Amino acid sequence: MSEKRGLDRRIARTRIMIFDAVIAIMQKQSYAEISIVDIADKANINRSTFYAHFVDKEDLLEQMIAHNVELLTQSMQNSKSYAPSEPVAGEPDPIFLALFEHAFEYSLFYRVMLLRTEEGGFRSKLQEAVRDSFFQRLTRLGLEQKLHVPLDLLLDYISLSSCGILERWLDGHQIYSPHHMALQLTRIASMGIYRSMGVNA
Repeated sequence: MSEKRGLDRRIARTRIMIFDAVIAIMQKQSYAEISIVDIADKANINRSTFYAHFVDKEDLLEQMIAHNVELLTQSMQNSKSYAPSEPVAGEPDPIFLALFEHAFEYSLFYRVMLLRTEEGGFRSKLQEAVRDSFFQRLTRLGLEQKLHVPLDLLLDYISLSSCGILERWLDGHQIYSPHHMALQLTRIASMGIYRSMGVNA
């Protein structure tokens, strides 16, 4: 059993090395220009090792995005993220916080996939992950019957706006902390747009 765990860890490490290699290359080259040889050289592996893990570079890109979205989803969908039915004063929403902390931890991946390329459709998958996390919270708390706007519109607004702000934050070199950004989104969500502008609507 320990031998199998060791093998699994080696496989995981090799895959991460390859993920890191292609992201590093994509900082300087377009995805279309990158070859398997480029990736193998950067990861310090041979081509046969690459093909032992991926069918081609499209398969690599798909699996790399799926891996990162899964990590984010696990972070957003922990038990704490579903707990609050009411916001806690002075505290960021756990889902917003998980989103910005994950983007901070994997900032190179996010910057490349959101700011430098449209390949792989990461932006839409990120938005869907955020959307689904809020939908799961609403479902668990039984809040569907209390909504004042259509559910689809609400979820689209939350996911598109939060991911748009995340992208702008990355493009602005993350001058604010993940906690600060998550807290500001929580305040906007709690007060609404008009009250956030100082308008008593």
